[in-house]
Amino acid sequence: MVGLVRKIISSLLGLIIVGIMLASGCINTNPSSLGYTESTSVVPYTYNDTLRYKIPPVNDFTFLLYHNLPKKENNIFLSPYSILTAFAMLYEGAEGTTRNEMREVLNLPEDDLERREEFRYMILSTTNPASDAYILRTANAIWIQKDYPLKEDYIDVIRRYYFADVRELDFSEDPEKSRKTINEWVERQTERKIVNLVPPGAIDGFTRLVITNAIYFKANWSSKFDPENTYNETFTLTSGEKIKVEMMHQVNSFNYMETKEFQALEMPYVDNRFSMLIILPKENNISTLEKRLTSEFMENILSSMKVEKVEVILPKFSFERSYILNDVLQEMGIREAFTDRADFSGITEDRVMISVVVHKTFIKVAENGTEAAAATGVVVTLAAPPSEEHPKVFKADHPFIFLIRDRETGAVLFIGRLMDPRG
Repeated sequence: MVGLVRKIISSLLGLIIVGIMLASGCINTNPSSLGYTESTSVVPYTYNDTLRYKIPPVNDFTFLLYHNLPKKENNIFLSPYSILTAFAMLYEGAEGTTRNEMREVLNLPEDDLERREEFRYMILSTTNPASDAYILRTANAIWIQKDYPLKEDYIDVIRRYYFADVRELDFSEDPEKSRKTINEWVERQTERKIVNLVPPGAIDGFTRLVITNAIYFKANWSSKFDPENTYNETFTLTSGEKIKVEMMHQVNSFNYMETKEFQALEMPYVDNRFSMLIILPKENNISTLEKRLTSEFMENILSSMKVEKVEVILPKFSFERSYILNDVLQEMGIREAFTDRADFSGITEDRVMISVVVHKTFIKVAENGTEAAAATGVVVTLAAPPSEEHPKVFKADHPFIFLIRDRETGAVLFIGRLMDPRG
């Protein structure tokens, strides 16, 4: 992904956990010298320093992940930003075929410095927004088994480029307490929208490292809906079933375009840095539209938009989702990392592999605006051996796709599909 960026993204929430279950002791590095027991600040990095960097290829990963996710008839909501950031931190310790597969699927720059500076810039921009008109927050941390030595070079990269705090927990003696400590951290970072990310049993006496990334986003619409104009109306499911849901109404000027197959509407949030892009098929057949989703397709929509007066009719909705991403990621091409041939020797000399990847999300869309959060858990275990007179009408009364994006950089922070506003 090209282009200079000035403060970057992180929207609706997300957070990532990488739990690494390793065997004990291998390297002759004194963990106390790495400062594991302290919350570690990174070297200061000014805004001017970031202007020469670009962001990682979030959008390409966004649509690749979306296409590989099983659809059925369910609502979907993901934070590609969260998943990509967590896996990038794990990627820093991957070697050989494991590294090559992860790089290809995640579409990461092969050059270490280029890749690390891109993520450093993206995280810095996300955690230092230039406006108080919205909340956009992300945080990284790595949790290490007490007195367990990891490679110092890996720790340095995670601190310097991913702004991660480094903390100790005693997984061996009290895995349940450690799990609760990590979950509480996640809950605080996401305003309690993501709870119990790490499920019982995911951390045990063999756990040696957990990597976490959290992201939270909250913003009001630039043009809010009046609650007095919210009514119970019909929403038609893909099956043809008609249900009653709360539908919000307003008429205003928005970026808009349409073709024979679909309508597209961009609704900005306060300060105009972030927006929600809604793509509504004209026929109630969302699967046909989904097949066309790519970065290029999205860019073509955005470049074709013009300001029109639009009557917007949009359902209020709020839902949570939880995903096990093992099969999806392996289908995408990250295969060796899930086997006993996985090579994470950049982190530890022990043989480890990913055992489970969990992603949890939350989204709420109402008259005032949007609130969103997400979390990802990756557990790595020891390997066994219109015109002014006639406004356009955008009535989202059947399933549609929506994306929350950074208008300044073009990066997609979240992507979703609303099949049923009831959740």
